[in-house]
Amino acid sequence: MQLIKNDRLTLLALSVSCLVSLGAAPAVAQSMAEAEANQSYPRLVEQNVKSKLSFISEGDRRLGLGPNGETKSNEAGLDIKPEWVWQLSPHWRSKLRLQAFGATGQVDVSDEIGGTTTTDGFLALREAWLDYNGLSDYPGESIRFGRERLKENSGIWWDDDITLTRWIFNTSLLDATVGVAQKFAELRTDTNELQGYEQDIARMFVHTRWQWRKGHYLGFLATHGQGYGSQADEYAARGQTLDDSFTDSLTWTAIQADRSYFDWHSHDAFQYFASVAAVNGTDTVIGTDPSAPSGFSDRERDVSGWAADLGARAQLLDTPRWVVGAHGAVASGGGGPGESDAFRQTSLESNRSRFTGTRSQVQRFGEAIQPEWTNLKVFTLYTALSDRDTWDANLLYHRYWLSDENGTVRSDLVEPGFTGSSDDLGQSVDLVLGYYGDSASTSWAAFDVRFRGGVFMPGDAYGDDADARHRVVVDVSKRF
Repeated sequence: MQLIKNDRLTLLALSVSCLVSLGAAPAVAQSMAEAEANQSYPRLVEQNVKSKLSFISEGDRRLGLGPNGETKSNEAGLDIKPEWVWQLSPHWRSKLRLQAFGATGQVDVSDEIGGTTTTDGFLALREAWLDYNGLSDYPGESIRFGRERLKENSGIWWDDDITLTRWIFNTSLLDATVGVAQKFAELRTDTNELQGYEQDIARMFVHTRWQWRKGHYLGFLATHGQGYGSQADEYAARGQTLDDSFTDSLTWTAIQADRSYFDWHSHDAFQYFASVAAVNGTDTVIGTDPSAPSGFSDRERDVSGWAADLGARAQLLDTPRWVVGAHGAVASGGGGPGESDAFRQTSLESNRSRFTGTRSQVQRFGEAIQPEWTNLKVFTLYTALSDRDTWDANLLYHRYWLSDENGTVRSDLVEPGFTGSSDDLGQSVDLVLGYYGDSASTSWAAFDVRFRGGVFMPGDAYGDDADARHRVVVDVSKRF
C-alpha cells in the first residue's frame, strides 16, 4: 500500500509539473520576445586587441648563388590588430579589423597578408563588412558584403583579404557559399597599389561541403577570374617583362573529400584528405618581338593544368594525441608555343592550414621555401603530438621535385636559380611548436607562444654550389 501511495504521489507531482511547464512556456516565450524587443541597437558585442611580438631569422634567399651578395636577416616585429563586432539590429551585424605592423628591417609577412609581403611597417584595413541574416529562418544563412578574410580549410585556394559580396549557408550537414569578389587595392600605407598581374580581375567563387556521413565530407570548389584591364599592353609598350602572367579568363575547379581532417579536436583513429583540381582558360604573357617598337609584345596563351593532393593520418595515442601522416601532392608543369600545361593557384591562397591535426597553422609546402603549387611534386611525412587545446608539437619532412625540369617554381622566399639539368628541387625539415596559454586562461600573465622553424636543402636543380637556408619565426602573442 505504501508503494502504491508513493507511486500516486509521484504521478501527481509529474502531472502538476507538466501543467506548470505548459502554463509557463508562453510566459517564458513572451519574456524572451520582450527582452529581444527591449535590446538597444547598435551595441558592441565583441572588442579585442591582438598583439604579437615576433623574432624572425632568415637565411640567404639566393642560396649563395646571387651575384649581388647574400640576403640574410635577423629582425624583430610588432603586430597589433584591434577588432570590433557590432550588432546593428536583430538581423544586421558588422565587423571592423585594423592592423598596425612595424619591424626593425624588411621582413616577410606572407602568413598574415596577401600581395606584396616584404615590408618594414604599415597600417592596414583588414576587414570591414556588413552581414544580414534575415533572408530566412535558418540561423546560419546570411548575405555579407564588404572587405573580408575569405578562407577555406586547406588554405590552398582562398586565404586572403578581399572585397566581396557573398551568400553564406551554414548548417550541421551542409556548408555553402557563393559570391563575387575583386581586389581593388592592398589598403596598406606602405604599398596600396596591387601588383600588375593582380589588377582588374573580377572573381566569382562557389564552395560547398556536405557531411554525407558522420565525420566524412564531400566538397566542391570553383573560382573564375576574368581580367578586363590593359596591363599587358602597357607592360609591353614600356618594354617590361613579367615572371608571372596576366589573367585573361581562367576557371579553377576542385573536388575534395576528407574525414574531419582539419579538426584538431578529433578522436578518429584514421583520417584522410583528397583533392583533385584543374585550371583551364587563357592568360596573357609578354615576350620578345623584334617587330614591335619596344621590342616586346603580349600574346594570349591557352592554359590547361591539373593538380592533386592526397593525405592520410593515423592516431597512435588519444591522450595526449599522437599522430603520424603522409601527403603526396603534384601540380602539372610544361607547355609549348601558345599554351601552358602548368597548374597555377588562384593568387588568393596562403598554403597554410591545420593539416597536421593540431591547432597550429603549418605551411603546407615548407616553412623555409614556401613555394607556389605549380610545376611541383612534393612528398610530405609528418608526426604531431598535442593535448588538442593548450600545446602541440609538429615535425615535418618534405621532398621536392619539378614536374618539368625545364620549368621553374615561384616562391616569395627563394629565388629560382635553376640549372635546367635536373628535376631534384631538394628537401626540407620543419619544426612547429605552439603553446596557447592566453587562449586557455583569463590571466593577464598568460601568453601564446609559437615557434616555426624550417631548413631548406637545395637539390641538383640548383647545382652543386647552392647553400641551405633557414627561416625561424618566434611569436609571443597576447589578446586584450
